[in-house]
Amino acid sequence: MLTKVADNIYTKVVPLPNNPLREINSYIITGSKNLLIDTGFNRPECEEALMSAFTELGIVNTDLFITHLHSDHCGLVPKFATKSSTIFASETDGELINFEVGNLYWRMLDDLFIKYGFPKAAFGRNTDIHPGRKYCHDARVDFTYVAEGDVLKYGDYEFEVVLTPGHTPGHACLYDAKKKILFCGDHILGTITPNICIELGVENPLKDYLDSLAKIEKLDVQLLLTAHGTPIEDMYGRIKELQKHHEERLEEVMQVLGNQWKTSYMVARDMTWEIDCKDWDDFPQPQKWFATGEAISHLQYLFFTGKIAREENNGIYYYKK
Repeated sequence: MLTKVADNIYTKVVPLPNNPLREINSYIITGSKNLLIDTGFNRPECEEALMSAFTELGIVNTDLFITHLHSDHCGLVPKFATKSSTIFASETDGELINFEVGNLYWRMLDDLFIKYGFPKAAFGRNTDIHPGRKYCHDARVDFTYVAEGDVLKYGDYEFEVVLTPGHTPGHACLYDAKKKILFCGDHILGTITPNICIELGVENPLKDYLDSLAKIEKLDVQLLLTAHGTPIEDMYGRIKELQKHHEERLEEVMQVLGNQWKTSYMVARDMTWEIDCKDWDDFPQPQKWFATGEAISHLQYLFFTGKIAREENNGIYYYKK
């Protein structure tokens, strides 16, 4: 379904089959130049849904803005970019998006998780069943990199780039200060909390995320357009909820950790999760991956603030109070 959310701004809900997120909100800004914000997986169901929106709007050519590296946001870039398209992303995430083409990125990410305690045999080399790997783009992208404060003009809008690392190292939002509109990608979500996970080249993603929340909290926003779920009416109230959530998560991690050396995987196993599974053994393997990533981000935050200790044993990190 194509929905008008503001003058010349439309949202298309794109299905994400067999994925807990279920859908992504792709946004299209129309005018003398068009702009597509995020695309969906590299799957025919996503391509068909997005193409129907283009047909309904009578669009052939568009520029693209990719909020971050996850494949539900960038998987279809090569399918919707034409020779005349400009494809925007932050340099950090744009480089990672192109690094994902091939096996090396996935092997390095797999090794990184093993270092933080994820069992070697639990997931498969090269993160074979990771949805990000299964449905990512299949060709390198010629990005135009944007930096903090860059302005993109489309129709009557002047969108300033606001970098919000945390959910990914180079997550980026678009903000029109005059019209008080913010496209926030996965930085702020209403029905779920954004996954904060370790990534190549990042050691303390939760600190980055909390700093980015504080940064966005200073903006004057009346219309917040998220990448998943329904629009959030009170951005500032939601930011407070997300900050409180992570405070509570940090306290829980401290309790789970105790005074025994534990890996991130061991901590994730004993944390509380809102998932319809009877126990940890019943978790789908991808969800164990994301849960462990969340545990890592909170343990690393506690480690860097000096609240817990960390040691390396046989190439694996262990933590304790």
